[in-house]
Amino acid sequence: RGKFKTIVEAVRTSCDHDFVEYFDKVPHTQLLYTFRVAKVAPTFTLALVMRSVKTKRVMYKISVDGCPFLSNPIMNKALAPIYRRVLVNTTFKCPIPPRVYFMRSVAAAFEMPSFHPDGRYHMNARIKMSQSRAPYVMEIDWKYSIIHLK
Repeated sequence: RGKFKTIVEAVRTSCDHDFVEYFDKVPHTQLLYTFRVAKVAPTFTLALVMRSVKTKRVMYKISVDGCPFLSNPIMNKALAPIYRRVLVNTTFKCPIPPRVYFMRSVAAAFEMPSFHPDGRYHMNARIKMSQSRAPYVMEIDWKYSIIHLK
Protein backbone atom coordinates (compact mmCIF):
# COMPACT_ATOMS: atom_id res chain seq x y z
CA ARG A 1 0.00 0.00 0.00
CA GLY A 2 1.28 3.47 -0.91
CA LYS A 3 4.05 2.13 -3.19
CA PHE A 4 4.68 4.09 -6.36
CA LYS A 5 7.32 4.71 -8.98
CA THR A 6 8.54 8.16 -10.03
CA ILE A 7 9.88 8.41 -13.59
CA VAL A 8 11.79 11.60 -14.36
CA GLU A 9 11.21 12.32 -18.05
CA ALA A 10 13.10 15.58 -18.52
CA VAL A 11 15.13 18.08 -16.49
CA ARG A 12 16.11 21.54 -17.69
CA THR A 13 18.18 24.13 -15.83
CA SER A 14 18.71 27.78 -16.66
CA CYS A 15 20.01 30.96 -15.06
CA ASP A 16 20.26 34.69 -15.66
CA HIS A 17 24.04 34.67 -16.48
CA ASP A 18 24.39 37.74 -14.27
CA PHE A 19 23.91 36.84 -10.59
CA VAL A 20 24.30 33.16 -11.50
CA GLU A 21 26.87 32.60 -14.25
CA TYR A 22 25.92 28.99 -15.06
CA PHE A 23 23.70 26.19 -13.77
CA ASP A 24 24.41 22.84 -15.45
CA LYS A 25 24.55 19.11 -14.95
CA VAL A 26 28.06 17.93 -14.08
CA PRO A 27 29.37 15.92 -17.07
CA HIS A 28 29.62 12.13 -16.66
CA THR A 29 27.34 12.10 -13.60
CA GLN A 30 23.73 11.10 -13.15
CA LEU A 31 22.48 13.32 -10.35
CA LEU A 32 24.99 16.12 -9.76
CA TYR A 33 24.55 19.77 -10.78
CA THR A 34 26.84 22.76 -10.43
CA PHE A 35 26.22 26.50 -10.45
CA ARG A 36 28.36 29.57 -9.96
CA VAL A 37 27.08 32.51 -7.96
CA ALA A 38 28.82 35.49 -9.59
CA LYS A 39 27.57 38.28 -7.29
CA VAL A 40 26.66 38.33 -3.61
CA ALA A 41 23.07 37.23 -3.13
CA PRO A 42 21.82 39.17 -0.08
CA THR A 43 18.23 37.85 -0.24
CA PHE A 44 16.16 35.60 -2.46
CA THR A 45 12.79 33.92 -2.84
CA LEU A 46 12.10 30.33 -3.89
CA ALA A 47 8.94 29.89 -5.96
CA LEU A 48 7.76 26.33 -6.59
CA VAL A 49 4.83 25.36 -8.85
CA MET A 50 3.61 21.86 -9.71
CA ARG A 51 1.04 21.31 -12.48
CA SER A 52 -0.69 18.38 -14.11
CA VAL A 53 0.65 18.06 -17.68
CA LYS A 54 -2.75 16.89 -18.96
CA THR A 55 -5.00 19.56 -17.43
CA LYS A 56 -2.42 22.31 -16.69
CA ARG A 57 -4.10 22.59 -13.28
CA VAL A 58 -1.88 23.90 -10.47
CA MET A 59 -1.55 21.12 -7.89
CA TYR A 60 0.90 22.85 -5.55
CA LYS A 61 2.24 26.38 -5.36
CA ILE A 62 4.48 27.88 -2.71
CA SER A 63 6.75 30.88 -2.34
CA VAL A 64 9.36 30.86 0.43
CA ASP A 65 11.50 33.73 1.69
CA GLY A 66 14.92 32.12 1.21
CA CYS A 67 17.05 33.63 3.98
CA PRO A 68 14.77 32.74 6.92
CA PHE A 69 14.37 29.26 5.38
CA LEU A 70 18.16 28.77 5.17
CA SER A 71 18.60 29.79 8.80
CA ASN A 72 15.81 27.42 9.92
CA PRO A 73 14.89 24.88 7.19
CA ILE A 74 12.48 22.98 9.42
CA MET A 75 10.14 25.99 9.27
CA ASN A 76 8.85 24.40 6.04
CA LYS A 77 8.16 20.71 6.60
CA ALA A 78 7.68 20.00 2.88
CA LEU A 79 10.94 21.60 1.70
CA ALA A 80 13.29 20.78 4.62
CA PRO A 81 13.86 17.10 3.68
CA ILE A 82 14.50 18.05 0.04
CA TYR A 83 16.96 20.76 1.08
CA ARG A 84 18.91 18.26 3.23
CA ARG A 85 19.10 15.78 0.33
CA VAL A 86 20.32 18.22 -2.34
CA LEU A 87 23.18 19.74 -0.31
CA VAL A 88 26.65 18.56 -1.35
CA ASN A 89 29.45 20.90 -0.37
CA THR A 90 28.05 23.51 1.98
CA THR A 91 25.23 24.75 4.09
CA PHE A 92 23.89 28.01 2.80
CA LYS A 93 23.24 31.19 4.72
CA CYS A 94 22.56 34.75 3.63
CA PRO A 95 24.22 36.59 2.14
CA ILE A 96 25.32 33.85 -0.27
CA PRO A 97 28.89 34.62 -1.39
CA PRO A 98 30.16 34.28 -4.96
CA ARG A 99 31.66 30.82 -5.60
CA VAL A 100 30.98 27.48 -7.27
CA TYR A 101 28.39 25.25 -5.61
CA PHE A 102 27.24 21.69 -6.19
CA MET A 103 23.88 20.07 -5.52
CA ARG A 104 22.25 16.72 -6.09
CA SER A 105 19.38 16.56 -8.52
CA VAL A 106 16.28 18.04 -6.99
CA ALA A 107 14.19 15.61 -9.03
CA ALA A 108 15.92 12.61 -7.44
CA ALA A 109 15.63 14.13 -3.96
CA PHE A 110 11.99 15.02 -4.25
CA GLU A 111 9.83 12.58 -2.28
CA MET A 112 6.26 12.38 -3.41
CA PRO A 113 3.63 11.82 -0.73
CA SER A 114 1.91 8.42 -0.97
CA PHE A 115 -1.39 10.13 -1.85
CA HIS A 116 0.12 11.74 -4.99
CA PRO A 117 -2.18 10.73 -7.88
CA ASP A 118 -0.97 8.82 -10.95
CA GLY A 119 -0.20 10.97 -13.97
CA ARG A 120 2.31 13.22 -15.67
CA TYR A 121 3.46 16.38 -13.92
CA HIS A 122 5.51 19.49 -14.53
CA MET A 123 7.44 21.01 -11.61
CA ASN A 124 9.13 24.39 -11.82
CA ALA A 125 11.39 25.90 -9.15
CA ARG A 126 12.68 29.45 -9.52
CA ILE A 127 15.10 31.42 -7.37
CA LYS A 128 14.18 35.10 -7.62
CA MET A 129 16.08 38.15 -6.38
CA SER A 130 14.74 41.68 -6.06
CA GLN A 131 18.21 42.95 -7.05
CA SER A 132 17.84 41.37 -10.50
CA ARG A 133 15.63 42.62 -13.33
CA ALA A 134 15.39 39.07 -14.70
CA PRO A 135 12.30 36.98 -13.84
CA TYR A 136 14.64 34.53 -12.05
CA VAL A 137 18.35 34.03 -11.34
CA MET A 138 18.12 30.21 -11.34
CA GLU A 139 15.47 27.83 -12.57
CA ILE A 140 15.03 24.08 -12.65
CA ASP A 141 12.20 22.61 -14.61
CA TRP A 142 11.30 18.96 -14.72
CA LYS A 143 8.62 16.66 -16.06
CA TYR A 144 7.90 13.39 -14.34
CA SER A 145 5.31 10.62 -14.12
CA ILE A 146 3.89 8.88 -11.08
CA ILE A 147 2.76 5.26 -11.36
CA HIS A 148 1.24 3.53 -8.32
CA LEU A 149 2.34 -0.08 -8.00
CA LYS A 150 -0.09 -2.84 -7.14
